[in-house]
Amino acid sequence: MRSRARQTTAALAMAAWALTPTAAAGQAPAAGTFGGCPAEAVAFHACALEKARTFTPPRTPDGAPDMQGFWRGRITMDRSVEGVDPSEPMTRSPLSTWPVAPSMIVDPPDRRIPYQPWAAAVGRKGLNFEKYIDPRTVCAGGALSRSFSDLVQILQPAGEPYVLWLFEDLRIQRVVATDGRPHVGDAIKLQTGDSVGRWDGNTFVVDVTNLSGYVWFDDAGNFHTNAAHLVERLTMIDRDTIHYVITIDDPKAYTRPWTMAWALVRDTQPGFELLEEACWEGERAAPRFREQGYRYYFGDPWRSR
Repeated sequence: MRSRARQTTAALAMAAWALTPTAAAGQAPAAGTFGGCPAEAVAFHACALEKARTFTPPRTPDGAPDMQGFWRGRITMDRSVEGVDPSEPMTRSPLSTWPVAPSMIVDPPDRRIPYQPWAAAVGRKGLNFEKYIDPRTVCAGGALSRSFSDLVQILQPAGEPYVLWLFEDLRIQRVVATDGRPHVGDAIKLQTGDSVGRWDGNTFVVDVTNLSGYVWFDDAGNFHTNAAHLVERLTMIDRDTIHYVITIDDPKAYTRPWTMAWALVRDTQPGFELLEEACWEGERAAPRFREQGYRYYFGDPWRSR
């Protein structure tokens, strides 16, 4: 149990955190439907798989499904991808209240990350949450899935061997090669990894390796290491809804692969464009965290494994 001094420290740190972009990023549970499917991850996933069987997407001049446009993540939760239970103390925090929400995980059936025992003590509001600064809070970015929970613009330049993803969150950009090239060498580690894409029927499949592991999935400190292998699958289920599925494997940290799913919904506002997020220019949280003893996160809990 935390000491009173530790509670005070955490409260001061959370006060600083509440002023950062991460504090504003948590989304309350979705309501209604998306693409005619329920606004809950497991139900949406099952429904979307069926809808994709009968939907014929529009095509680019190159013949690929045309996913170009602006998209917003729905059925997402930045506080914890495992969901937030009403018993969670952060739901009653006067500084930064976590909304109650279901898990984003659709497999395994218990909807929890299948951590190895040592890793469960690091993620899931463990060592990471207690000792380290969330990299996204100090503008260093989050796990790939975290970017897709916000705004993204998808571009498919005609005749070019790549798909371009532009995220509003922290100005992240991803160039996904589609020419069948191999991944870069194992010694190269990147914050957003190395993405190689291909079309599997109407689904855009992206294989991601070479990740640095210096990011979190959420505010609770859930994580992967530099051994992670991600597979993303994007499938349109109607003209304005994409079924986004990501499977994460990491033999260093997990006992088996696990999967999340949610909706990307087209923004149809006339003249809509991404805004430039001036995160570095407005960042004030890091010095306050550092004063309270929190450390920058470079994977210290797992790097020796």
